[in-house]
Amino acid sequence: MRKVFRTVSGLTAALAVTAGVGVATAFAATTTTSVDFQTHGFPTVAAQAAIPAGQGATIKAGDATVTIPTGTFSDPVKFELLEGPLSSFAANAPSGQTPVFDFAFKVVDQKTGAIVMKFQKPVMFSLTNTDVNTNSMYYNIAPTGTYTLNPVKATISSDTLQHAIAGAPVGWVVTSPATSVAQTTSPVTGLPFADWLIVGAALILGGGVLLAVRRKVS
Repeated sequence: MRKVFRTVSGLTAALAVTAGVGVATAFAATTTTSVDFQTHGFPTVAAQAAIPAGQGATIKAGDATVTIPTGTFSDPVKFELLEGPLSSFAANAPSGQTPVFDFAFKVVDQKTGAIVMKFQKPVMFSLTNTDVNTNSMYYNIAPTGTYTLNPVKATISSDTLQHAIAGAPVGWVVTSPATSVAQTTSPVTGLPFADWLIVGAALILGGGVLLAVRRKVS
C-alpha cells in the first residue's frame, strides 16, 4: 500500500498535493515529441519542486526518491513526479509480473512554458520497498500504456532499486514476480506449512499414547 505522506526537499521546493482517488486513466493513441503524462496514464501529482536555473533538488513521494543534480536545467523549471493507478498497469503487465510502483515526470520550463523532454544531466530515481528484490524489473511505459523492458538494467541492492534517467519521453513501472517464495510453501488449503507440521506431530504423539493405552489394557 502506498504511503499518503509526501515530502519534497531542495531549494524553493514545495510539498505537492495528492490528487483525488479514483481518477480515470487515459493513454494517448500515438507517441508525440512532447508528452504530458498527467493526461496519459499518470494523473496524480505525487510531489513537485520549483527549481531555479542551474540548481538541484530532492523530491520524495512515499517509497520513491528523485535526486536532481545541479546543472540539470539551464532555465527555472517546475518538476512534477506523477503516479498512476497501479490497477491500470496491472492489466498490461508482462506475464508473472506485478506492478510495485509506477511514475512519470512532467517538467515545465518556466520561461517558455514548454514541457522539457531531455535533461542536461541524468536524475537518479530510487525506490525502497519490501516488494523489491533481485528479480524486480524496470519497464518503460509508452504513452499508449505499452510495456517495454528498459535496455539499461536497474541497480538493485536488498530492497532498493535505482536507475538513472536522462529524459522524460516515457513513464516507468517497477515490477516484481507475481508469486512470492513464501506463498509457494503454503499448501493449497491455505493452512501455513508450519501449522501442518504441528498438526502432524500432534497426530503422531496422540497415536503413540493410544497404542500404549491399548497395550496396557490388553
